[in-house]
Amino acid sequence: MIQAKTTDGATGDFGAQAPEPFDPLLAGAVTGAPLDTLPQLDTVLVLGGGAMRGMAHIGVLRALRKLGIGYDAVVGTSIGALIGAMAAGGTAADDLEGLLIGLEKEDYFRLNTAKFLFKGVRTPSMYRGTTFRASLERILRGRTFDELAVPFFCNAVCLESGGSIFFGARGLRDISLVDAVYASCALPAVFEPLEWKGRHLVDGGITEAVPLRFAKLLRPKRIIAVDLTVKATQRLPEFKGHAVGTLLRSFDIVEDVLREQMLHAYLDDTIALIQPKVGHMHRFDFGRVQEVAQAGESAALAVLTSHPVTRELVRADLGEGAVCPVEPAEFVSLHIDPEQCIGCGLCEMTCATEGFSARGERATVLKAKNYQCTRDHACARNCPTGAIRLGNL
Repeated sequence: MIQAKTTDGATGDFGAQAPEPFDPLLAGAVTGAPLDTLPQLDTVLVLGGGAMRGMAHIGVLRALRKLGIGYDAVVGTSIGALIGAMAAGGTAADDLEGLLIGLEKEDYFRLNTAKFLFKGVRTPSMYRGTTFRASLERILRGRTFDELAVPFFCNAVCLESGGSIFFGARGLRDISLVDAVYASCALPAVFEPLEWKGRHLVDGGITEAVPLRFAKLLRPKRIIAVDLTVKATQRLPEFKGHAVGTLLRSFDIVEDVLREQMLHAYLDDTIALIQPKVGHMHRFDFGRVQEVAQAGESAALAVLTSHPVTRELVRADLGEGAVCPVEPAEFVSLHIDPEQCIGCGLCEMTCATEGFSARGERATVLKAKNYQCTRDHACARNCPTGAIRLGNL
């Protein structure tokens, strides 16, 4: 059990005097102890990517504070890395909102005009990473991993190898917090990659929008994960058949499939998955911070007070706005149109929670109310005839 546990806002100010840092990956380095002999982590908080939808993380942190639920480590990607670093440093949720609500589009996106004029398409990015980096310096105040109240990890993708790097892990701590967070947030072609030790690093969310694999490596008793990628409906996007439109749509499809595979492979009964309903919001809508934060808080309160791995952690005197008494988990309703179904079996293949059966000439629904549904639309997206409809999303 780690003594540096925090409930959101415990230390009040980012960079406040922190206890002796504890690195669960470094703990066995002296003796060479394997991971399964490391001290037991109770709760790891995982904050996913999603650009400005990440303001929902503020609401999640507020809900954790209201319910009295702490965390022993934070794993973040992209915008989740930024907010995760601040939370790990002790910044209260209300202070987070105050810092981030004033951000303007110009703080992040200032065109690389001069580079475009001289280099054209050979310029490394559309926008100047120095502008975004200046905002990170102001927010993170030049802190280091060792100055945080709880262990913090964030991921980036190496363009040379295609592999993921998790800063904060053993052997990957010799980097400033600002550089690590910048790398995790550096959207490809939008911001310049971070150059670090001969490598070029970009946004970790392009391969792991919800970094559950690394959180599992820490061997915690439970994981509280926030996924910002779920869409309320599986609407077919307006596809424009030119080269750029094809390329961008291809990226969207890859993102959907990677998220689907991540949730299907690693989601289990030790993970309380929070999926705020923010998928309909534009990734770069800077004017809806409070609305998005409220959506995150509402979703977190509903999940944390009902999920088996977290509801026993909720303090008896629930804070204002908490769900009480405990409500059952929200379900997704599954429907198949028998007139459209051709019996191909792809619904059973893609559903990770056994909601469908492909036995017989037509598929059938096994769970009309699927409480375990990962809400990734995999079944509907892969149905070739559009026979599947999901409800209560």
